Order: sequence, then structure tokens, then C-alpha cells
Amino acid sequence: MSESPNKKIKRTVELPDDLTLELPEHLVEYIISTYFPIQYVLQNRVVSKTFREAAIRSRDLDFGRIYSRRRSQSAVVRIIEEIFNQHKGSEINRFVLILNHLGVEDKVLSWVKTCLSKNIQELTLDFSKSKKVMDLSVDFSAIKTLTVLKLRWCKFEIPNNTPKGLRLLRTLALMKSKVTPEMIDAIFSNCFHLETLELTRCITHGVLSINAHNHKKFKELVLYCMPNRLQIILDAPTLECYKYEGFVRILDFSRVDALKEAKLHYIQNYNWRYYDSSNMVLANMVAYTGVHVLSTTNIFLEAFKERYIEGEMRSPIFKFLNLKEFCILFKAPNLCTLYHISEFLKRSPKVEKVLIDVPQIKKFTFEPGMLWIIHQKSYMESSNYKFNSIKEVTIDGYKNHWHELDIVEFFCGHAKSLKKLKLIMPKNVKKRARGLDYARLDYIRSRFPCVKVEV
Repeated sequence: MSESPNKKIKRTVELPDDLTLELPEHLVEYIISTYFPIQYVLQNRVVSKTFREAAIRSRDLDFGRIYSRRRSQSAVVRIIEEIFNQHKGSEINRFVLILNHLGVEDKVLSWVKTCLSKNIQELTLDFSKSKKVMDLSVDFSAIKTLTVLKLRWCKFEIPNNTPKGLRLLRTLALMKSKVTPEMIDAIFSNCFHLETLELTRCITHGVLSINAHNHKKFKELVLYCMPNRLQIILDAPTLECYKYEGFVRILDFSRVDALKEAKLHYIQNYNWRYYDSSNMVLANMVAYTGVHVLSTTNIFLEAFKERYIEGEMRSPIFKFLNLKEFCILFKAPNLCTLYHISEFLKRSPKVEKVLIDVPQIKKFTFEPGMLWIIHQKSYMESSNYKFNSIKEVTIDGYKNHWHELDIVEFFCGHAKSLKKLKLIMPKNVKKRARGLDYARLDYIRSRFPCVKVEV
């Protein structure tokens, strides 16, 4: 358990000298074996004979890092089985398991039942390694002590849509589960302390309607990769954070008043070859105009193109008056240029941080096309852009293309409060990036000495 990907976890727990001096040895042993996470308990058992002989009472059984390349499936199962067999504590507050469950279903069921008998509060089961949904034959909706429930590739049902437990639930995260409208209604009718709901790749169809009007603590909604969900209707006055990844869908956020953060990672629907999603993006735009933090893709910005309306070309009139942080993630195919970025920022007068995230793909570039050359470039040159609030700009995935340096020079010239501009190159620089254009970078630095340009 002492192994970790970053190699930064200490092998032993260092206790203050005054604690070890003032407390009896058996009390120190009890505190560590009961209240410290299981990985620290095991680490101390390796280096100390006293702790090696001590009973395991740890209330935090987090095995999230145990499945490393240096351990086989059988070794992982053996370690967890030994811990449960030796566990003498009366409570287990937290259990995190990331495992390929195929062939060891009976053991997994035994571990979970042990946790249920010891008043489990936070339960995380991730069986995504097996790529097969596990049916534990456990009614999770009847567990009364749960505050956090995260099930990935694990079956979740509510018999008769009437949960007998989950009254204390604060966080519910489901992945690859079947979700019905009746189940959603049952969750929000029963879980009045719910703060976060996360649905990832769940099997669902039609309209997702969430009625959290009477909930005072519901703060975060996460919806990832559910292509059959056609519309989202949300009545949640206290919602502060909305994260979405998938095709653009129609939203009804008319009863959402407190939204502060939105993560909208739209992806292109290749099944609708000639469909322009920008109309739906604009139809949903009002829901996000009051956010403080916005992370989105080029599909969102491309909706700000000029349109032929009532006999003349017009641009969208939306403004983001509260926006402080903005992140744009480019995904292929891309029509977005510096013009779209600057036009959006012109509508966001309070933005302080800008992140431009370019994919780590060798052939990807957001190099401008003919529309930029013919129309957008001349328009930008004649426009007097002033970004008085931007203090920091980052280009992640910088490959030293000429148009990327145009973006660097543009922000240095038009963001009067800019203090730092950071260029992050791909990890494998030799294969994925060109040689740095030091001459132009030095020219930009000399022309704008107040801006710290880092590479």
C-alpha cells in the first residue's frame, strides 16, 4: 500500500514528539489503528513490530491506489481479504474499491456486507476495469447511514421507486446505470440533503427533469456522455455548478437562479452531418450569462458568428457581466479563430483569467482559414479592443505556430492589466512541437516589457 504513482507519499506517519511522550503506547497504537487511513496503518505495520501485532480497526478503507501495475489481481484480492478478516473495529466510515470484479464477485459482496454491518457512510465501488456492469444484489437505496454513494459499472436500483434509506445522502454518482424519470423523482423526493448528483454514461432516454425546488443544499449537477438524453429541464434555485459533456441539447434553466460555474464540453454529432448546433447553443445561452467561471469548447464560441437577421448581418447580443475565469478547449473539427475569442471576451468585461487549451494532437491546429483572411482579420484590425480586467493568459498545448504567436501579441497589446502570459508546450516537444521562434518571442517581450511571457 506504500506504492503510489507520484512516489510522494511518506512511508510512515510522523507523530509529534509531545504526543508520543505524553500518551501511553497502547493509546497511540489505538489512535493510529483506528482513525488513520488503512494505507498508513499498513505502512506502520511494515516498520514497527508494535503496530504489526496491533488489531486493524481503521475506519477508512481506501483501496483506490492498491491496483498498481506491480500487483496482480490475485495479490490485490488477497491483501483486501486479509484486512477484512483481521478488522476488529466496530465501524467502517469509508470504503473505496477499484477492482476488476470478474471471478471474485463473492468476495466483493462479502466486503460490502461487512461495511454495511459497520455503519458505512461513504461507499465508492468502481468496476470499470472489467467493462462489465456488476449486480451485487444489494439494495443500496435501503442503506440509512450513507452520505456518499459512488457506483461505477455497478447496478443501482430503487425497488418500487421508494427508497427505504439514503435520507442522509449528500453525494450520488452513478456510471453505466439505468436511470428512469421515476428514479430521479424518488431521489429528490427522499434525499433532502443531496448536494451533488453525477450521472455518467447512464442508460436513459427522452427528457431529464429534475425537481429540486424545495432543496436548499443542492449545489452541483454533472451530466456526462448520455447521447439519448434529448432535453434537460431543471428546477433548482440553489444550483451553483453545472458540468456537461456531450451533444448540444435544449435546456430549460428558467428556475435556476444561483448558477456560478458552468463546464460545457460540447462534442460534434457526426450522425447529423449537416446539422448546425449553434442554434441550440444560442437558445441555451441565457442560462449561462450570470456565471463567474465558464469552461467550454470551440462549438460554444462558434455560435457567436454573424447571422442574417431581418435583412442584415447581426451578431449575438449576449453579455457575461459576472465572468471572471474563462477556459476554451479546442476540439476538431474547428472553425473558431482569434476573432471568436476576442468577440466573446468583449462581452465579458470582468474576465481576469483566460485559458486556451489546445489538444495534444500533432496534426491539430486552429490555424485561421479563408473567412479569417477575407473578413475577420480586417475587422479586428479596425476594431479597438480593450480588455481592462485580464491579468493572466495561458495557452496549453502551444506548438509555436505563427497564429499562436499572433494570439500572444494580441493579448499583450490589448489587455492593459495583463501581468503573465504562459505558454505550455506538449510534453514530447521534439515530436509534437516546432522549434521555438525566439526572435519573435524576444520582440514581443521587448515591446511589452510589463508582461511576463513564460514558455
